[in-house]
Amino acid sequence: MMKTRRCAGIVALVLMVLVTMVVAGCGGGGDDDGAQVNTGSISGTIVYAATDPPTPLGGVTVTAGNRTTTTADDGSFTLSGVPVGNQVLTITADPQGVVVPPGVDLTVPVTGGQTYQLPAPVQMIDAIDTPPNEPDLTG
Repeated sequence: MMKTRRCAGIVALVLMVLVTMVVAGCGGGGDDDGAQVNTGSISGTIVYAATDPPTPLGGVTVTAGNRTTTTADDGSFTLSGVPVGNQVLTITADPQGVVVPPGVDLTVPVTGGQTYQLPAPVQMIDAIDTPPNEPDLTG
């Protein structure tokens, strides 16, 4: 009789531990509530500004952080997996001979789990239209 009670007590204890482990492991079904997301996305469009209306530019390389993509034929792009924080977009269209105008700030804030949509298309100009760099006279 004593052995039966002791076995029943051990079985009950083991079942309670297993139930606790299963319930604790469920965590609410898939989302890691409170977990920090370390990447976000950037979306936008690249156009050639010298035409009226501006022409979408496909095949342009867009980079931010450690991520790179190429624009679609309609000039659109989405960079996913971009590290959180202020990121500088680098846009390269060398074969097409166009550049981002000097002085255009392409720093965008990336928030974890969010997509930052550029508020306006990035307008590229002909490389020959850019003024030459001023010589550095400080040194």
